[in-house]
Amino acid sequence: MINNSSESNKPENYFRALTGIRAIAAFIVFFHHFNPVSKNIFSGELYNFIKEFHMGVTVFFVLSGFLIAFRYMDVGKLNFRKYMINRIARIYPMYFLLTTFTFIIFYFFQQKNTANDLALYFYNITFLKGFFADLKFTGIAQGWSLTVEELFYITAPLIFIAIRKNKLNLILLPMAITGFGLLIVLIAGKIDYQGFFKSNNFMFIYTFFGRCSEFFIGIALSIFYKKYKNRINTNWSTYSAIVIIILCILEMSLQKKGFIGGIPPSGILINNLILPFFGIALLFWGLLTEKTIVQKLLSSDLFVLLGKSSYIFYLIHLGVIQLVITNRISGNYFVLFVLINIISILLFKMLEEPINLYLRKKLS
Repeated sequence: MINNSSESNKPENYFRALTGIRAIAAFIVFFHHFNPVSKNIFSGELYNFIKEFHMGVTVFFVLSGFLIAFRYMDVGKLNFRKYMINRIARIYPMYFLLTTFTFIIFYFFQQKNTANDLALYFYNITFLKGFFADLKFTGIAQGWSLTVEELFYITAPLIFIAIRKNKLNLILLPMAITGFGLLIVLIAGKIDYQGFFKSNNFMFIYTFFGRCSEFFIGIALSIFYKKYKNRINTNWSTYSAIVIIILCILEMSLQKKGFIGGIPPSGILINNLILPFFGIALLFWGLLTEKTIVQKLLSSDLFVLLGKSSYIFYLIHLGVIQLVITNRISGNYFVLFVLINIISILLFKMLEEPINLYLRKKLS
């Protein structure tokens, strides 16, 4: 049973669950990349189900939309400089350090091509690689998602102004942004430079223009939560959302070509719209308003710590550090999972948190 003390009812305890959910999102992305299920032992259906765990990235996008809107949307005159300092201090230092480390290792242990390496390094540290299909997995492969995040951070103040003027822009703006993305593909697709906006599939899966709906769903949830948190009481949202999320993952795994392979339009619709709206947003509502075992677990000190270190976990679970562990220590995925968590917590405590606090204080 959930503790019914006044301490457990404090709003910050519910928000702690949103920190804990970050850990879950990062972990399921890990198992998407390192599927522990063998097709030879288990059914292919189970293998394909876990391959759809890329949806952890969708969780991150909806959560970013919610948290940024919750904190900044109602600010009358947003201090854009301070806002961007906070965003950069949160995301960039560890990404820069780990990306630089990755390229140094690649330079010394792989075939050297200084000109190409420097150009590729530039595309990576500036987040520009996320606009190019041929470059998106270079450096820290999963870093393409940070291009999506950063573009949202930059445009969020303008988005908030538009939504404050007319709530209908919650629907019209993502349609316009996606339409603009389709236009870029139509124009740039003929140029074929490093796969810049190479196809509609690339645009819908790897760019802010295709994934913006997930952020807008988070923004809508923030508006709804502020208005109705004390007026609507549910005791079914959390578990209903979990069922819906499982059904969405199952449906994507049953797609004829698979989401990761052919990426059919129905798979994109589920991942970019149905899953975030009916599943993830509903789960967040439940975590913010309901006292459940799930909420209590994700609010625990352990999951809050794992959630805080989840950004580093996400950055290093695939790449140089992962290769060293796999090749030199153990190829077992669960050993890798535990060691990456330990390293992530150490890097969070020793580097990420101190650097974040220092930059916010120094630059502000």
